Amino acid sequence: MRAASIGLILYCLTLGQLSSQDRYMVFFTDKNGTSFSVNQPEQFLSQRALQRRQKQQIGIVANDLPVNQTYIDAVKALGAETYFATKWMNGLLIQSEASLIDDIEALPFVSHTEYVAPGVLLTAGESDADGFESTNGEEASRSDFQNDMLGIGEMHAAGYQGEGLLIGVFDGGFSNLSGIAAFDHLFQDNRILYTHDFTTNRTSVENEFSHGRRVLSVLAARSDELTGTAPGASYILSVTEAQGEYRVEEYNWLFAAERADSAGVDIINTSLGYNLFQDPSMNYGLDQMDGQTTVITRATNLAASKGIALVTSAGNTGQNVLWPIITAPGDSPSILAVGSVNAALQKARISSFGPTADNRIKPDVAALGVSTAVSGTDGSVTFSDGTSFASPLVAGLMAGVWQAYPELTADELLGLIRLSGSQYDAPDNELGYGIPNFVTISRIAEEIDLPTAEDLTVYPNPTSASFVNIAFDTSFFDQAVLVQLVRTNGQVINHYRFTPTQRDNRIQVGLGTHPAGLYLMKVVGAGGTFTKKVIRF
Repeated sequence: MRAASIGLILYCLTLGQLSSQDRYMVFFTDKNGTSFSVNQPEQFLSQRALQRRQKQQIGIVANDLPVNQTYIDAVKALGAETYFATKWMNGLLIQSEASLIDDIEALPFVSHTEYVAPGVLLTAGESDADGFESTNGEEASRSDFQNDMLGIGEMHAAGYQGEGLLIGVFDGGFSNLSGIAAFDHLFQDNRILYTHDFTTNRTSVENEFSHGRRVLSVLAARSDELTGTAPGASYILSVTEAQGEYRVEEYNWLFAAERADSAGVDIINTSLGYNLFQDPSMNYGLDQMDGQTTVITRATNLAASKGIALVTSAGNTGQNVLWPIITAPGDSPSILAVGSVNAALQKARISSFGPTADNRIKPDVAALGVSTAVSGTDGSVTFSDGTSFASPLVAGLMAGVWQAYPELTADELLGLIRLSGSQYDAPDNELGYGIPNFVTISRIAEEIDLPTAEDLTVYPNPTSASFVNIAFDTSFFDQAVLVQLVRTNGQVINHYRFTPTQRDNRIQVGLGTHPAGLYLMKVVGAGGTFTKKVIRF
């Protein structure tokens, strides 16, 4: 008994030592004294990242500057283990004993700290716990059905498989990725730009979890039995989801997004969602799905502000009476949240509903998420359920569309995807704007390919307001013009007659209660007919 008691005491002491370190975010007050400047962004952003911003007329701002290294060093000097920094939120992930936190918060440049997870950095678990993979013996068209639903066959036939696009896939793990023939082309062509596991701080993403591999296969696989929606794209693979559910995973996503932004990523797919955690103090409420509150949603909005196009799974809580709605970051106005349909094009029972807490339509669109063809652990084709697998279908569609129409901004790209939805004229909170389609997008793009007047300025654009303004330059002065706000199907929503002058060269055009999407501002004058695209979100 005495030996057993001593053993128990030693075991408890060991547990106490192992759990004495936890993970925290440390946030700084400023970036004073940084060695970087917004006037020399090439020091911290790749040329590809700069080109993406230049194309979309996005400037370099203070939150693009790296975190002050002096601040990081000072935190480290106190005894904390320092890991990933976030320039967008000006913070640092550390692993530390709780006793150090007061000393860290006493530093004059520290704003506050946040406890984000217990224990040391996690390692890969022993089993795949996401629970969506299933197999059967069906002979397949395999991926043809899920791709044809979105017009991917026509997109590929037209020569658009995502070539030239860089896609980030953030997930929980990519088991046996290098051992599956359907991914060989990515390795042979050096089209995996980098991999990183932000949960363990290592470069390998081939842990014990298969969810990310299956998601990637929907995008990138290339074999006789399984063809992804964007097999020609290049990829960044990041593990942000760890075993257990804690707030740190949202920050892992932020770290991954910032690194991907710096590398020049075009599209990020997130087949993850957050609402409840193992530590109830970290839980979110339904009222916080408002597009601006959760950590990952704020991170998403920041990523979108850099010109990145974002897509996510809407969530699988549709049958949960306590939480049936979308999960974060699907509530962001800057991301396409993708719901799930079955083979009959009906909403899958588990697919999460909208609206958001601030009453916006969600999900945005939908794709096949019931028996979606994916790559199994041994490379065979299996079938998985969940909005996790609907999301990469749409992400690949986005890549092909952006390849076909590279002049689009990220906001315009998302607007086009929504516009092409099968129920765009009557969106709801089950499937949003419906199932998007490349053929429809091509038709819309042809319709809006009209002469554009450089002497017209439409602002704010994109906008969530109920109006936009048009400013006319001198070439329009003293001549009557007809201004029309037109939907892409040709329907005139509003029209005005106006004569711009030197003293009065602006007019306000109401958007009313019309849904989010792409609109055309058409101006008919003596010099011809001109258009400007207007994005409402």
